[in-house]
Amino acid sequence: MLSCLLAMLLMAANPIETKAQQTFTQRLTTLGFKKDECTDWSDSTEIVVPMPTCAYANVTGITSFPVKFNKQSKAWIEFYDGNGNYFKKRAGIYLQGNNSVKWPKRHFKAAFCENDWTEGTTPDIQFGNWVAQDEFHFKAFYQDFFRGIGIIGYKIYDQLTIGRGELGRIWERADNLKKPDPNALCHPDAFPCIIYLNNKFYGIYCLQLKKHRKNMNQKKHTAEHIHIDGETIDNTSIFGGKVDWTQIEVRNPKDLYTMNGKVYSDETPEELMDETSAYYDLSTDDAKTKEYKQMTAQTKKYIQKLSKYQKEIQTLINKKESTETIRAAIEERYDIASMIDYVIHNMLTNNTDGNAKNFQWFTYDGAKWFVAPYDLDITFGHFWDYHIIFAPQYYYFYPMSSWNFNNSGPLRWVQKYFSAELNSRYAYLRDNGLLNAETIASMFDTWYYAIGEANYQDEWKRWPNCPVLKETLPNPQWEIVPYTYTKYVNTPDYQDTVTYTAGKTCRIEARIWKALSTVKGVKPYKQVGYKDSLQRIYPWMKDRFVSLDKWMKYTFTSIPISYTLTITSVGWSTLCLPFRFDIPDGIELYTVKGKNSQGQLIKERVSDVEAYKPYLVKGAPGDYVLIGESEQPDEASAGYLVNYSLTGCLADKYVPKGCYVLQNHNGKTAFYPVENDGKVKIGPHRAYLCLEDDSQPGNMIGFDDEETHINIAMSEGRTEVVAIYNARGMRIEKPEKGVNIVKYANGRTVKVIVN
Repeated sequence: MLSCLLAMLLMAANPIETKAQQTFTQRLTTLGFKKDECTDWSDSTEIVVPMPTCAYANVTGITSFPVKFNKQSKAWIEFYDGNGNYFKKRAGIYLQGNNSVKWPKRHFKAAFCENDWTEGTTPDIQFGNWVAQDEFHFKAFYQDFFRGIGIIGYKIYDQLTIGRGELGRIWERADNLKKPDPNALCHPDAFPCIIYLNNKFYGIYCLQLKKHRKNMNQKKHTAEHIHIDGETIDNTSIFGGKVDWTQIEVRNPKDLYTMNGKVYSDETPEELMDETSAYYDLSTDDAKTKEYKQMTAQTKKYIQKLSKYQKEIQTLINKKESTETIRAAIEERYDIASMIDYVIHNMLTNNTDGNAKNFQWFTYDGAKWFVAPYDLDITFGHFWDYHIIFAPQYYYFYPMSSWNFNNSGPLRWVQKYFSAELNSRYAYLRDNGLLNAETIASMFDTWYYAIGEANYQDEWKRWPNCPVLKETLPNPQWEIVPYTYTKYVNTPDYQDTVTYTAGKTCRIEARIWKALSTVKGVKPYKQVGYKDSLQRIYPWMKDRFVSLDKWMKYTFTSIPISYTLTITSVGWSTLCLPFRFDIPDGIELYTVKGKNSQGQLIKERVSDVEAYKPYLVKGAPGDYVLIGESEQPDEASAGYLVNYSLTGCLADKYVPKGCYVLQNHNGKTAFYPVENDGKVKIGPHRAYLCLEDDSQPGNMIGFDDEETHINIAMSEGRTEVVAIYNARGMRIEKPEKGVNIVKYANGRTVKVIVN
């Protein structure tokens, strides 16, 4: 099995050999696209498409994507969702994203329109359960190997918040919403979309929801529906008592005015208008302008009120008011649930860029404020200024001990006054299996194979200089050395003018380098890169949870748990659960120890079930309720989710190429080989077969029930079997089909049924 896993990891670590890139037309042909058999939405202004796994879009009418902001390129977008839905629409294409302009592959925004490019008449396009929009962002993620690492961060946040059950969505906790859209997420989401430019492959993109008021369940002209974003959102810009209007963006309400009488723009933010402005002359304004200026003044008051919250709470602390009084004051001003979820998610994903910017603050009544994440590119080991830090020796660059939210405004109160609720919420998520390394790694696995290796192959060919394909390589005079956080911060920066003797160290590019000989004027590295791969995530997440568990003071608590196993008419299944259970009548569990010389499974029946161990199950068709208590997983153990030749999973997972999955083909139940990565997915709490020494790879592996190897110890442990009898009372050498009576040395007899 190790060789099978190693092959899988090497394949994920190294881009596959490139082949000739297909055109958009050719790619759709390989996907089975036939326009006359698709649902064509091109003439519709209301488009409802199921959530695509991976979509394809061809942009025509332009020769290149825009490189300057606020400049429209008039284009056509031909879109296919991969599942039989198609449309071709006009779209204004705009450069999007302040940071992406530094890279050769940039984000863009598509504003869909109908009869012309004025965007006067636009379609409503709804993907899956998203809110309908007429504009979407297409994210390039040039520095990201996965081309969507931040999107996976949003999906984790979504799972975390849904785990609250009722009132899990932030807007559900607002008191004054009328007819809210149940599809509003309050955070972005995206799916992969392969972009072609004039029929030629251009790159892997993510089609993403905008930071739009619809997705926040806010109204355009309601003064209390305020959404704040910004370059810096901390004690210096808004939470310290004074608002720096140039640092924050008021994304909602719309049609606001500035103090100098201009229409407010979040691209170049200025102070909002109030009654003291020389341009606040309602006697000469028309009705709409008057309405919008009054709305602006009221919105400004709410934001200024927010800026004073922190000082008001600090005043209570200085007066030595009771903890109950201080907590009540905080709860009156902020939604504690969203702040707790944000802190947990921020720490879990190592969102180093998310506690002074890139979080969204919003309110529905002008009084209580909520928070949600945005822009999760700098997560899971990415660092904003030092490329990407992958290897374990680089985790210490930003350790748990250095985290605090003292400059993050309201988040500081979570640590100080709601630590019990924070730790309890985290413990709930961990105890109930909503947060663990294997589940998160499976989400990356799903994303990667949704895009597919053929598309990644085209990506690396189109963008061969992407840093995620390159290692950081030292010059001969230097070597990279591991470090701790303390060692890193106390190591001097590299200087060209300094002579380094053997053993001397410096830091550059987020590494510590040691001179191997006397050197001057030679930089430590000859190539800088941050090669990434699919197999990195699981060990990274295991390491992260070890640290986060300590930070959250987490202690595992066992909880009652159950699972309903459904056996179909096929009579076989696989199973991997996080708890032990008594095997009910009607099913049998087996370990699988490989295959014999005839190509049949070598399986051994068990009577005692272990948590986090996969098994092969045989039984009569029906539902079996399995009951037990959850057990703490040992994700660092080599035997975690592994039982001889079976590997289990707790979440949806693609089975690696070269392994086998239990299937029924034409009435024949067996383990069938997986011929390509990303093609066969099994559900949660299932298992697949992976053989270490596969002498006949590619052949199915069946069951030989006549020669089943059965452990008939049942619940007797190592007690010796002294006799076996069939149903007719005749002594036999080994169990037969039907009823068997097994007698043990301790005098106990057990009935064993072999089907």
